Amino acid sequence: MSSNSPSGFYRQELNKTLWEVPERYQNLSPVGSGAYGSVCSSYDTKAEQRVAVKKLSRPFQSIIHAKRTYRELRLLKHMKHENVIGLLDVFTPSKSFEEFNDVYLVTHLMGADLNNIVKCQKLTDDHVQFLIYQILRGLKICHI
Repeated sequence: MSSNSPSGFYRQELNKTLWEVPERYQNLSPVGSGAYGSVCSSYDTKAEQRVAVKKLSRPFQSIIHAKRTYRELRLLKHMKHENVIGLLDVFTPSKSFEEFNDVYLVTHLMGADLNNIVKCQKLTDDHVQFLIYQILRGLKICHI
């Protein structure tokens, strides 16, 4: 464990990104990245399950980034539905307000994302109907 990490955290570099996570999250493995951050799968030793850990990219770089971070946190915190990803944990390795630069979100790990499902296999009409049904159920709960 690095001496610069707060107690109970460890550092690991993956795909040129430094991850600093609580020791409960082990075996980090890259899943993907996008405009708003990078995602790794991990084993949560406390909950004894695989999870997704998202490191937000520059969450406080500007007012717009800070608002986006706040909205994502607020929405995920209140969404409790089988068709909407659930927020399991939020953390930062920062020891003080002055060092507060990184935000990590922990959610359930999904087996695949919709983009991969659509790209990798021919979908039957029944598959498409079921996927749209699930999307609409999730969308409905977001607008209540």
